[in-house]
Amino acid sequence: MRRRLVVAGALGALALITAPAPAQGILGKIKDRARTEVDRKEDAAINAVVNSVSCAITDKACIKKAHDAGEPVKVTDKNGKAVSSADSAAAISAAVAQAASISADDSPAGGAAGGNPGIAPVSSTSASGGAPGAGAWLNYDFVPGSRTMFFEDFTGEDVGDFPARMKLKNGNVEVANVKGQKMLRAAETALVYIVFTEKLPDRFTIEMNMHTPTVAYPMDIYTSGGNQNRMGCYPNSAFVHAEATSESKAPGNNATGFFNCRFTVDTRYVRGYIDSTRTANAPGVSFVRTDTLFIQLPGGTKNDPTLVSSIRIAEGGKKLYDLISTKGRAATQGILFDEGSDHIRGESTPTLAEIADMLKTHGPLSLTIEGHTDNVGTAAANKTLSEKRAVAVKQYLVGKYGIASIRLKTAGFGATKPASPNTTPEGRQNNRRVELVKL
Repeated sequence: MRRRLVVAGALGALALITAPAPAQGILGKIKDRARTEVDRKEDAAINAVVNSVSCAITDKACIKKAHDAGEPVKVTDKNGKAVSSADSAAAISAAVAQAASISADDSPAGGAAGGNPGIAPVSSTSASGGAPGAGAWLNYDFVPGSRTMFFEDFTGEDVGDFPARMKLKNGNVEVANVKGQKMLRAAETALVYIVFTEKLPDRFTIEMNMHTPTVAYPMDIYTSGGNQNRMGCYPNSAFVHAEATSESKAPGNNATGFFNCRFTVDTRYVRGYIDSTRTANAPGVSFVRTDTLFIQLPGGTKNDPTLVSSIRIAEGGKKLYDLISTKGRAATQGILFDEGSDHIRGESTPTLAEIADMLKTHGPLSLTIEGHTDNVGTAAANKTLSEKRAVAVKQYLVGKYGIASIRLKTAGFGATKPASPNTTPEGRQNNRRVELVKL
């Protein structure tokens, strides 16, 4: 209506002016063009509001579809309110980037209803991001606990069931088949928890490989029902939040697929990691040591749910040299290999550095590096693999740190010397280890 009045007014003005001066004619054209540009911008703004597609920040399929169609996207929170421009831009970017790795994939018979997004977790090779002690892993300092208290990768669970060794407080969670791998699947917000046979120790570590569909809502972890102190992960950062204090949080790389969320919890501090980056360091934060660990999953949608491929909780160990000097040997879970391979993963960086520093500091010390496996697979294959892994560790220490080869011997025992019974997931985890034995 406003534009019609403007046009009518302009026609009336033209009828009154019979012989405009050249200057007046030029001025009139300039004004007309200015009005046209204002009208064009107003039209664009109106169309952006009227024709925009509203998508919940958790609905990446909606965001991607609108983006591909060239339609304006209005990203909203769970209450239908528009999120900030920064969160909107991040959600659109994540949806577009992730689309390449997401494809529809029907579940097998008896699987999760409605299919699954078919997102494959990062492989052990891609997760390591290259050789230890180089690139992104150069300053990595997370060392996993040495005694596994809980481990779950859902391989022993039936698709469609809730994991038998976990408990559900609220929400809808089930085991789903995602491109041939079993995972925990939550299409809506859910609270699950783990009950241990003992209280959490003074020092413990948490490791989770997961995918969450949104940067707006995190995965939360806490140890008591009050939830005063908590830690958790967004796809691009880990955080620690203590009662009456602000979050300790720094951005990492935005993960558009699966990411590793890790925490070291000590009586003096809590540190959080996303993949190879430490994004939270909170000194003086205390978590109540109970026998329960709560995990709040942010959920998502049927086509893009939260997925968890593995969870490991472990008691933190002593320094390797302290164990070797008192017991003559030390077992470590901190040297990791690609599955079925002797390729050392990048996450092994801090443990390998600790061994090298120990050998440099204590010149007379010589070691046998022992490789051990669980009982999955044939005895011959496990023995060969454990031997190759022990040799790989020696070669790395000699080549990277210049440790004299004569100070290091190697041996591989496969599954013949288990540290724990191979009857539980935790036992098998404890048996997949490298041991350092004083010569």
